[in-house]
Amino acid sequence: MHARTILLYAQDNQGLGHINRTLTIARGILASHPDVVAYIATKSAVASHFELPARCDYVKLPTFLAPDPCQLSTEETEAEKQRFRTIRARILRDAALGLKPSLVLVDHEPLGSKGEFRDGLCALKAERPETRFVFGLRDIMDDPARIRETWREMGVYGAFNDLYDGIAVYGSPALYDVSQAYGLPEPVRRKLHYCGYVVRDLPTLDPAAVRQRHQLPANGKLVLATVGSGFDGYPVLKAAQAAVGRLNGKYPNLFTLLVTGPLMPPAEQASLRAGETSAIRVVSHADVFQLMTTADAVLCMGGYNSVCEALAVARPLVTVPRATHKIEQQIRAETLAAHGLARMVHPRDLSGERLAGALDWALGRDPRTHARLVRRIIPTFDGAARVTAYLSRWLTGD
Repeated sequence: MHARTILLYAQDNQGLGHINRTLTIARGILASHPDVVAYIATKSAVASHFELPARCDYVKLPTFLAPDPCQLSTEETEAEKQRFRTIRARILRDAALGLKPSLVLVDHEPLGSKGEFRDGLCALKAERPETRFVFGLRDIMDDPARIRETWREMGVYGAFNDLYDGIAVYGSPALYDVSQAYGLPEPVRRKLHYCGYVVRDLPTLDPAAVRQRHQLPANGKLVLATVGSGFDGYPVLKAAQAAVGRLNGKYPNLFTLLVTGPLMPPAEQASLRAGETSAIRVVSHADVFQLMTTADAVLCMGGYNSVCEALAVARPLVTVPRATHKIEQQIRAETLAAHGLARMVHPRDLSGERLAGALDWALGRDPRTHARLVRRIIPTFDGAARVTAYLSRWLTGD
């Protein structure tokens, strides 16, 4: 059988979201096309934590490492980061030209992080005009004005016109209109295809079996708190420990599971474990999607994957969006709160008391009423299947 190749670019650095979503899409394509092989180019440090499907491999992109980064000045650090961008650009160009993919799917950054994939994409377009290029657009990226400015400076609008054949939007226009937010011109708007929210296959275990598998109490309310990779999630989980302590009187059988993620510093994990009780357990990793099926309330930081998975199983949600110069998670949290799907606690207001109030709202929600609200606003979560169908169109040339 003659194999066709797809090349997927996922720009994760410290998070899990992009590589997780890219793997979900790769699994769908590979299951639908037995003659396809897939390569995922990523600099993610935790890519090896994920199980690869058959006929799939990584192109691992190197990142700048130093024994003690604090010994370097700001200028030296930036110079080293730029040197590694140059290295990654060469690897990406060689991989693109060498693999000769039939389809390229670029996630989140149209030209790669800081433009590192620009040369590779353009070279491949020139050498193999039959290759199809699709951009995977997570609906909420950052402050829209900042995205428009960045895209103008980098020439992204020109790439949408001249390089990309299609744009798969991982979202719904009912919640977020990307063409308006990012000022897409009419010719580019015609390339948009809303695929819905991309989540993994729904867990098949029933809630009681999930509790038994994870040695959780069979009865009583359950709060699941997850912070993705965990590299900056400690304040959220520390506040969660204080918050659930305030709720024990109202919910006497309340149990809380805190999932730190693989990148939370060991000292912070140890601090959280020091606060464990008979009703609070701390683990470094778990299948949080599976656990969501048995949780009565989910607490997360507002990342795309965590939010979409909680919504897919219709669990009341509390978000504490990441507090950085990027406001993507804050926009998502505010959007969900405006539709009554979640409560948001801003990081500057984070405290046990404020978080307890939000979790009390989530624990007090009627499950059926909340599920009906979710389904009314987001009728389906079949984005992975719809992305597969959309990409298949480009693979078959329809």
